Amino acid sequence: MIKNKKEFLEYISADMKANEISDNPLKYLNVIYKYLYCLRKVAYLCNTNRNKLRIKIWQLLLTHYSVKTGITIGPNSFGKGLYLPHYGYIVVNSSARFGENCVVQCGVNVSESVIGGDNIYLGTGSKLMVGINIKKGTIVGANAVVTKSFGEENIVIAGIPAKKISNNGTLSGRETI
Repeated sequence: MIKNKKEFLEYISADMKANEISDNPLKYLNVIYKYLYCLRKVAYLCNTNRNKLRIKIWQLLLTHYSVKTGITIGPNSFGKGLYLPHYGYIVVNSSARFGENCVVQCGVNVSESVIGGDNIYLGTGSKLMVGINIKKGTIVGANAVVTKSFGEENIVIAGIPAKKISNNGTLSGRETI
């Protein structure tokens, strides 16, 4: 949760690094950058109880880029370093909470009250149902439907319904995502 301007800038910097967006004027042409910037700005303004008119203006901008990219993520849903490799149909409920350095592929749908740790990888088309918890370092396979919580860290889950298929999550002998 972004509590001050310094944290806001840290989030933007981490998101730029994760998405390999260089810090030059051309970044303003990148629609993912624009979306992430608006997402973080809305979170910052809402968390610091700023001017309601400013919040509404930034929410309208966020909605504009949400429609343009097909991405709908609630403010404060992800920690620093959110990586969105592609835009197009990503829906994350505003009550979902994930840690830092997460990857969200296209076609992902995250229901309400989902809790995830750091370094989560959500594969293309994966679905996370209401109220589940997944621990840090978990990889959710493509088109997986996660219907229950998983208490282990650094695992791979896949299938319909999802089940553990490996102990080789994102932190098992590899660098973070």
